[in-house]
Amino acid sequence: MSITISQQLEARLIEEARRQGISVDALLERLISERVAGSNPGSTTPPELPILHLGPMGSLHRREIYDDDR
Repeated sequence: MSITISQQLEARLIEEARRQGISVDALLERLISERVAGSNPGSTTPPELPILHLGPMGSLHRREIYDDDR
């Protein structure tokens, strides 16, 4: 398989691979693996919702929640 990329991008890939001491193929494989691992495509558990600690609250009345003047 082959892809066409700009000369600037090719130079950046080669420089990064050299900096890390690996081949361009290994660098691309690492980047793809990190991307796939970060997205968790096989994960069946949904992401957790954030928990907001707002302190203790008493009972609320409708007028405190809605502004429809009932």
